[in-house]
Amino acid sequence: MVRTQIQFEKATYQKLRFRAKETGESISAIVRKSVERKMDDEKLDHNWSRVMNSMGKFDSGLTDLAEKHDQYLEDKW
Repeated sequence: MVRTQIQFEKATYQKLRFRAKETGESISAIVRKSVERKMDDEKLDHNWSRVMNSMGKFDSGLTDLAEKHDQYLEDKW
């Protein structure tokens, strides 16, 4: 791990202290988990955005794909 120093608003620090006391975790562990979760959420948001942006940009050439999607998947695999 890399050691670093950060500063919090007083109210945020008090919330962290309360949570640490409540859970038995260190403030550092709580902050690490929170940062990791935030970064995972942002990655998920980015991936979801890529999916949404790709919708409608590809054409299978099949006119009955919505009705026969299972059949096409079975044929493919």
